[in-house]
Amino acid sequence: MSDKLLLLNGTEGLVHLLPHLFDYHPENSVVLAGITSTGSPLGFVRTDLPADPTHWPSVADELVGHQQDDAASFLFPTHRLVAYVCPDPADPDYGPQSRLTHQPIADHLRGACNRRGLVLSEAVYVTRSHYWSMLTTGPNDGHPIPEPPAELDSTGMPRSSDVLKSLAPTTGPQADAMAATLDTAVRALHTEILSGGHQSVVDDAIDLVTHTIAELVTGDQQAKDIPDDLAARLLLTLQYDDVCNTGLMHSEDHELAAANELWLALAHRCPAAYTDHAAVPIALHAFTAWALGNDATSRLALQAAEACLPGLDLTHFLLGIFNSGANFNHVRKHLREHRATWGNPVTD
Repeated sequence: MSDKLLLLNGTEGLVHLLPHLFDYHPENSVVLAGITSTGSPLGFVRTDLPADPTHWPSVADELVGHQQDDAASFLFPTHRLVAYVCPDPADPDYGPQSRLTHQPIADHLRGACNRRGLVLSEAVYVTRSHYWSMLTTGPNDGHPIPEPPAELDSTGMPRSSDVLKSLAPTTGPQADAMAATLDTAVRALHTEILSGGHQSVVDDAIDLVTHTIAELVTGDQQAKDIPDDLAARLLLTLQYDDVCNTGLMHSEDHELAAANELWLALAHRCPAAYTDHAAVPIALHAFTAWALGNDATSRLALQAAEACLPGLDLTHFLLGIFNSGANFNHVRKHLREHRATWGNPVTD
């Protein structure tokens, strides 16, 4: 989100602001944001829109509590809280009917705010073409989303559902072939572990990650052309923490694009039968995307990684870094130190 102060024109302005909070159009989401009188966001939290209505009260309470904790020093009387409910475009009732279905979420959010002495000044239901105010009484047919002012144009921003779909495990004949390759690789890896132990496998895998990224950097190999057996070996061994950490450490300027290409290729190659194995490369893709300045992709990738394997330590670690506002160069300094202690110093 730009640091430029923006004067918002009522609910319409809030709708125009929404994608700029994330650098993408959130869908299947509930968002709570603090907004200054000049229209600048004070902090915002997002969560998936629960399909089960019994989860709506707890989600509302968690969002308000999280926003209050994160922005406690900023929530002055002249500031306001606004909520957005963004349905899943795949919902068969997408539009006016789904707005009515999800109306209780706004009531839960308002109640959670009231219990904390906060005021929810607006809740907006946003589809791709229309918006509704959820706090007004009486019938509301919704309003078409008008053309935004130039400073709030979001034409080039991706939609979260499209990005998440691109990161979903692959299906079809190629996925079946890759699953068979992974099955064979699992058996081979099991034999190696029995004969040489886990550490031998980890050491070889660290060398393999380093060598693969080096070849991608020089252009001797393209990530999309990596053989299935090599991709399978990487997908399996990246599940070891030390191998995964090696991937994080390859974060120099001359390595980032190649590493990002590798992680994305592995995520695309991972079949649905091995969905949980896609979580690490997707999370590593999130890290390299963040390092390359693509915050929108990085956060969506973390969401995709969490969907593949809930509770993955790497995902939670990276989310903490992103939410803390950490500087990438500061993070890279620590990665360089670890890389040196591992006997794998930075090279051009």
